[in-house]
Parts: sequence; C-alpha cells; structure tokens
Amino acid sequence: MEIEKYYGPSSKSQVSVKKGKSTSGSSSKSWRFVADPEFQRKKRVASYKMYSVEGKMKGSFRKSFRWLKDKYTQMLYGWW
Repeated sequence: MEIEKYYGPSSKSQVSVKKGKSTSGSSSKSWRFVADPEFQRKKRVASYKMYSVEGKMKGSFRKSFRWLKDKYTQMLYGWW
C-alpha cells in the first residue's frame, strides 16, 4: 500500500478572495439596525420582561416548596 503526496487544490480551481470590504453588500446593511435606538429600547424592555418572568418563576417555586414542606410537617406530626 502506497501513500500519495497531496499538493493542495489544483491550479485550475483556485478561488479568488477579495480583501477589504465584505463580498456581499447586503450584509453591511443588515447590521444597521443594531445602532437603531428603537431596537436597543426593545432589547432592553425584553430583558426587563425576562427578569420579571424569572422572578415570578422563582416565587412560584418557593411557594410550592413551602407548601410541600408544610404538608410534610403536618403529616409527620399528625396535625390534620
């Protein structure tokens, strides 16, 4: 069994790459919305809502855990 040497892609199929600006003009336009103040406000409001939902979930979990703990204590000591 012989191993052949690999010399890279053939010279016929070389791809030319332009340096400098991006190759697609539309990609620079698609990032323009990031600097938009209205978009930044929407992102900020969405993060506030996320924190609110997270807080509600934590509170709900605490309440349910407290309820389970109270029921276990009642069963253990026979208070019901």
